[in-house]
Amino acid sequence: MTDAELTQRLRTNLIAFKRLQAERGPLRHLRLPGVDAFALPRYQDAHFQQVLFTDADALARALPAVADFYRGHGLPRWRVTLTPGQRDAARVLGAAGYRPDFTVVAMGAWLEELPDAAPGVPVEPVEDLNDLVELNVQTYGAEWRDILSVWQRPPRLPVHTVVAREHGRALSCGLAVDVADTAGVYLVATHPEARGLGLASAVMRGIIAEARKRGCAATVLQSTPAGLRVYRHLGYRDIGAWEHWVPPAR
Repeated sequence: MTDAELTQRLRTNLIAFKRLQAERGPLRHLRLPGVDAFALPRYQDAHFQQVLFTDADALARALPAVADFYRGHGLPRWRVTLTPGQRDAARVLGAAGYRPDFTVVAMGAWLEELPDAAPGVPVEPVEDLNDLVELNVQTYGAEWRDILSVWQRPPRLPVHTVVAREHGRALSCGLAVDVADTAGVYLVATHPEARGLGLASAVMRGIIAEARKRGCAATVLQSTPAGLRVYRHLGYRDIGAWEHWVPPAR
């Protein structure tokens, strides 16, 4: 599988993940031909506002409506995500005054290429997502509680969650969203007091094992700087930096 194929799978998976969040939470969604824009109106930071698109022509047509969508929610800044090779889209954005702001490393793997290794510490698939929400809030900050509360609301969303515990206490977690035969990995978090013990690696091996059981062929994710070493050690490969462009300040 080429990096371009994995990139396409990750973009499709990420859109599906965000659409799930928008079904019953505070995330707002604008859907246009070839373009999906997501907004969290209670947060001004552009990090929480994301536009994903398929091609430069679709993006060019959608830019005015996208700007109206965010400004209608009182948001002055948002980010448009460019995957590797989307140079035509970069020209469209540059002509409209957008500029690159930051990048995120995208990663992926063909499951048959990953070693079939045991987690090393006990992990378990769970249906209750309360532990996942709490661990992510403890890891990334209280502002994430409102965003993640969607995962606690019934009915249960179609995700696959793995948790590592010690003496009954959840210490690390992550979930996967399946789109066709691709498992997208999200919300991997480890309690601050339990870092450096290999728990995130154990959770990831559990997610990979469960994805194999479901018949998935590929797995994709976006990595924070702290997670790069873990994912590379597991066998994921870098498939390119995703650029995030923001509009000019008004």
